[in-house]
Amino acid sequence: MIEKKARRGAGSYRKKGKNSYQLRYRGKNKTITAQNDTQAERALAAFISDVDKGKFKPATKMTVKQLSESFLRDNPDLSEATKENYRIHLDKRILPVFGDMKIDKIKPAHVYDFMNNLKEDGIREDGKQGGLSPATIQKNLYILSSMLSFAVDLKELEENPCDRVKPPKVQKRKKAGIERDLAREVLKALKEESLKYKCITLLAATTGERRGEILGIGDSTLDLDNLEIDVSRAIRHTKGRIFVKEPKTESGIRRIPFPANLVPLLQEMINARNKKREACGDLWVDMIETEDGELIKNDLLFTQWNGKPMHPNSINTWWTKFREDNNLPIDFKFHGLRHTNITQLLKAGVDLGTVSNNSGHSTKTMTLYYDGLDAKALREVASKADTIFDLENIIPDLLGKPVNIYRNKKKVN
Repeated sequence: MIEKKARRGAGSYRKKGKNSYQLRYRGKNKTITAQNDTQAERALAAFISDVDKGKFKPATKMTVKQLSESFLRDNPDLSEATKENYRIHLDKRILPVFGDMKIDKIKPAHVYDFMNNLKEDGIREDGKQGGLSPATIQKNLYILSSMLSFAVDLKELEENPCDRVKPPKVQKRKKAGIERDLAREVLKALKEESLKYKCITLLAATTGERRGEILGIGDSTLDLDNLEIDVSRAIRHTKGRIFVKEPKTESGIRRIPFPANLVPLLQEMINARNKKREACGDLWVDMIETEDGELIKNDLLFTQWNGKPMHPNSINTWWTKFREDNNLPIDFKFHGLRHTNITQLLKAGVDLGTVSNNSGHSTKTMTLYYDGLDAKALREVASKADTIFDLENIIPDLLGKPVNIYRNKKKVN
């Protein structure tokens, strides 16, 4: 093809194929779509203007796969646990579709096609009919959008095509808790459980702490005299690693009260931990790792046999067996104790702001997704929890039992 010069010799263009032209100016190139030479000349004039003003950016060669590697490696806002979760979604859904695409070639239509594909029957790996849930589709869209926004920040992309995509609607569901009387029966059944699971379950029910926050409790954060817990750390995990980390949100860092009736049981747990540490001798793990790899003194209350932090999933494993043995609703997970705490405190008249602060929610709106709102200005959270769960009558039956109890695995009829 003959290369044609623009007016006054500033830049040039040449036809590459049907409706395709290549523009050149000061060593920079750009391929455009144009119907004829007149349109190509107009595009060249705009191209020259952009180059002279420093607005022109050459097409990126970065693929989505390359972007994902940079995003996970260099983004300072991602925790290790978040990176691991993102890798799962990337490898399973996003990269098989977009991995080899140049990031500047992704259009909103591509993203809509991707989401529609995730809705199709047969896409699930668990064999269930139908497509992925709106929440899972939204999660995949969020990860893709976050990466492309990262590319915009890096000046590799002018705009994020996902900004023009409407995410699927996800219906907000009420959190699954249980009623007060059933909650009391659950706590009574703890007399057949090991000491650490008694304490862990009671703390979840009476304080609303998350499992990682409970496992982060230690001598430096537990105040038996003032009946307070300093929720300033939590146990987290990634593949092959368990470590100490600050709570997931700034509002998660808080001081919360706990009922006085828990003190005897917690003291038993402290004594049992100390005895186990002494028996282990040099085998006891004296230092534990933070997310950044720093080693700090191990004063954890709930540990493995040698002082290592408990894996958060070990609570879920125990809870599943406990739930089955006591015929609890199958959808009542360990985290449901936290929901039960929030719901029952609200029903007992504790004001919304206090419940929100106590639970570590970032906003009151989060708490509004729980049932039974009754926002009265009552702030006796610990005493309310004590009464709600009838600890005065339940705790005595839990004291003085063996530290480790291996219950019968046969399901109760």
